Amino acid sequence: MENQEEELTPSSKILPSNFPYFRAWLVSGISVVLYTVAGITISPVITQYVEAKLREEVFGSSKSNGTIRTCGNSTLTKNDQLEQGIQEEVSRLTLYFALVGNSAAFFMSIFLGPLSDSLGRKIIFLIPMFGILVKSLFVTFIIYFKLNIYYMYLAYGIDGLSGKNFVMLVATFAYSVDVAKPGKSRTIALTIMEGCMALAAGLGQLGAGYLIRSTGFFYTLVMFDIISALEIAVVFFFLPETVTNKQWRNSSLLGSIKKVFGFYFTDGTLHDRLCYVIALGTFFFGVVTTLGRTTLETIYQLGEPFCWNSVQIGYYGAFRLTALVLFSTAAVKILQPYFQDETIAIISTISAIAGLIFEGVINTSWLMYLVPVLGVLGGAAIPISRAIMSEMTLPSRQGALFASIAVIETICTSASNTLYNAVYNATVEYYKGIVWFNMAGLAFIDIIFFLLYKWQYNKNTDSEMDLVT
Repeated sequence: MENQEEELTPSSKILPSNFPYFRAWLVSGISVVLYTVAGITISPVITQYVEAKLREEVFGSSKSNGTIRTCGNSTLTKNDQLEQGIQEEVSRLTLYFALVGNSAAFFMSIFLGPLSDSLGRKIIFLIPMFGILVKSLFVTFIIYFKLNIYYMYLAYGIDGLSGKNFVMLVATFAYSVDVAKPGKSRTIALTIMEGCMALAAGLGQLGAGYLIRSTGFFYTLVMFDIISALEIAVVFFFLPETVTNKQWRNSSLLGSIKKVFGFYFTDGTLHDRLCYVIALGTFFFGVVTTLGRTTLETIYQLGEPFCWNSVQIGYYGAFRLTALVLFSTAAVKILQPYFQDETIAIISTISAIAGLIFEGVINTSWLMYLVPVLGVLGGAAIPISRAIMSEMTLPSRQGALFASIAVIETICTSASNTLYNAVYNATVEYYKGIVWFNMAGLAFIDIIFFLLYKWQYNKNTDSEMDLVT
């Protein structure tokens, strides 16, 4: 499906016979878990810190340590508008923080992704790791010296210049494809790797919740600092490189853009490009439904009628993400002998829709724990989309492919944060659950794209069989 300059098939990659596969999987898995704990879990922690600071400014009763809360107190029933104002301001600030980081990460993803195919995967692992270390240290200083929360913009901007978690995903999935066997095992590998990240995020959120309650925000950020430094050491000293023929390719921004987006506009046949575009559509609507959820869910749970604290939020996050990982991975493994990957993705998306709709109608804490039960299979669609596109791509262009996916993921993050925060702010006074119905509607569009890809794939398969006969 690429220009025929390569002798390797799209689904194969030749590594040295003595390549340490076990160490590669082990170290890459550990590094991804450490990065997720430090780089992803920090977002809901910052959200809680911003909420605590604003609450302190409004009510003068919070010590910004996550332990003293005014939400739900009977003496504040006349201050409902102030409560809503806090939630709206937290939503607005977290949106703007994310947009600053994502804007820089958008361009860095275009530039750094293709470089992983020539300079190696290890350096692309290290760059976003250094970025999250600097961000974490900066936030630590903000909390310790009680600086204005607007300094968070600088922390997010520095992280964005390293590519954020989007470039980390490029390195992670390109590396996984390098060491995984082609075919359905690649889908399993990508599902497990994405599952490790979700599981680490859940457990990290739980641990952070306990730390916030027992020690406050400062020592929680110190933990992130230590983990960020540790992950850099693990990758630098122990991760085996999979790109054995390294060479510097001086590429302009325009050249990088062509490499990243050529799959969809210039390379291959019209049918190839159409398949890439449809597969990218499945990824887009899967991610746009997911990425804006965590931060908004934290705001949702902090406010009325739930009034959760950091530990409750941590428990829920750990439960939801752990269940999502275990059951989605098991579903892919169990269903693959009987169904195409696209069908499994549709089943996964239906499960996600059920959970989102239910979350939009509940108003008690115990019902919130039924949301992950209904959406327990909802984590399979996104890794399946990645695997579909990876299988169509030559090994020497996996970095460019995952860079294009990272760029779309950056757009998805900004779009979903903007859309969901706008909807939430517009409806928080009347009915908070509308935003979850909005997510469910976008997930339904994802099903349509999977059906389109399934139809196009089967149509092409039938045509090839007719040519053979």
